[in-house]
Amino acid sequence: MLTARGHLRKKVHASGNEYFYIHIPSRLAHDSQFPFSEGDELIISVDVRSSRIIIEKANDSESGQQSAKRRARQKINA
Repeated sequence: MLTARGHLRKKVHASGNEYFYIHIPSRLAHDSQFPFSEGDELIISVDVRSSRIIIEKANDSESGQQSAKRRARQKINA
């Protein structure tokens, strides 16, 4: 398992929208086992019971509608 400490940062855009960023250390992101690449579409889930964020690659074959259905199911099951 790859492990490193990162940080959660909040940025407020000039429009007033808030954005949160997760900083992933480069030593983790450049490891040959790191499964993500720049531009990958990701599915982000939060397990509130165990205070964990789960990040997965979205299937390229899924349409946006199917992804929305999956997210809705995950919310219900959480």
